[in-house]
Amino acid sequence: MGDDTTIAGNNNFLTKLITNLKTQTQYKTQGTIVKEKNSNKKWATFTFYSPKIRKCTSLFRQTDIHITFKSTTTIQQYTKPKKHDKNCEYNRSRIYKLSCKKCERSCIGQTSRNLTHRYREHIHYIKNNDPQSAYAEHILQNLHEYRPMVDTMTLLKPIYRTSMLTLYEQLCIQTFHHNDRLVAGQGSGEQNPLYQSAIDTGLMSMTSPVLINTQHEYT
Repeated sequence: MGDDTTIAGNNNFLTKLITNLKTQTQYKTQGTIVKEKNSNKKWATFTFYSPKIRKCTSLFRQTDIHITFKSTTTIQQYTKPKKHDKNCEYNRSRIYKLSCKKCERSCIGQTSRNLTHRYREHIHYIKNNDPQSAYAEHILQNLHEYRPMVDTMTLLKPIYRTSMLTLYEQLCIQTFHHNDRLVAGQGSGEQNPLYQSAIDTGLMSMTSPVLINTQHEYT
């Protein structure tokens, strides 16, 4: 008995059609074998954070384990909105406001250190009945209650040159004095005509008292 092609030709079938069918059948059979081999592969995933990780994975070259890598960052991490951490503000300097929640008056100060340390100093004065700061004096004399730092202390202006601290502190003090929001124990000092002109024309406010151009601060 001849092969399939001869038999098909003797029965008036197109031999080309039989040949194509045999080729397709062989291709499908071989593809199935390859898929079965791939499905039996063992995989190990490593986080790629350094070229050194490739030296570790090279140990698996002579084994049946195949290596794949993943990144330490994801699209979700890049697109996730960042949370505003108010503590980051407290780690910066330098012009700050301490508010009394009882009477809504404020004390303006400056510091070249961490704001958290400065706040603790004010509270230390209050606990020890020592009115060394205007804020401590206000709380002690009026028997008002002091509040946690997150409710009391506000960073008004970060200063990158310590030589500008006094200038901006006076600007903030004069702004709050103009609006009658300073505690009684804090003097307004000598009134600066330039600052007063800015306050009168509406360039300053209690919520954002430092709105003038500060480019010279970085020069």
